[in-house]
Amino acid sequence: MAGLVFSKRAMAAAACAVALVGMATACGTSSKSSESTSGKLEVVATINAWGSVAAQFGGGKVHETSIITNPDTDPHDYEPSPADARTVAGAKVFIANGIGYDAWADKLLAANPGKGRTELAVGKELGVAEDGNPHQWYSPASVTKIVDAITADYKK
Repeated sequence: MAGLVFSKRAMAAAACAVALVGMATACGTSSKSSESTSGKLEVVATINAWGSVAAQFGGGKVHETSIITNPDTDPHDYEPSPADARTVAGAKVFIANGIGYDAWADKLLAANPGKGRTELAVGKELGVAEDGNPHQWYSPASVTKIVDAITADYKK
């Protein structure tokens, strides 16, 4: 039975990785919403690759907001807005890529330390050095590990 569960999780992670490749080329703007999300866990991700994974595994129990959703936006050079800071301040779960990809995320977190906020840094979770490959969403093994970490954060 345990092998069957792992196989389903691995297949789901691989499917997510494939879906993320397609989504990375989709155009769009930030998915911020002014709608009330009471009763849902507020999840914020720096990029839509990880935001999509978080939304898929949270289902109807989470409200996910990705700060960067436009594929033409370079996360290395992104300058967060005051609205981004407010979004992060309201997060109960925050997911940053790390690995030098979204260094600005640390500034947003430092500006408003969240009480009870769970922060997941993908690079740290995977043990990837700051000068390593930041595109871990293309690796099914990495996605599987991050899915497990996100799931554990949701359970908290």
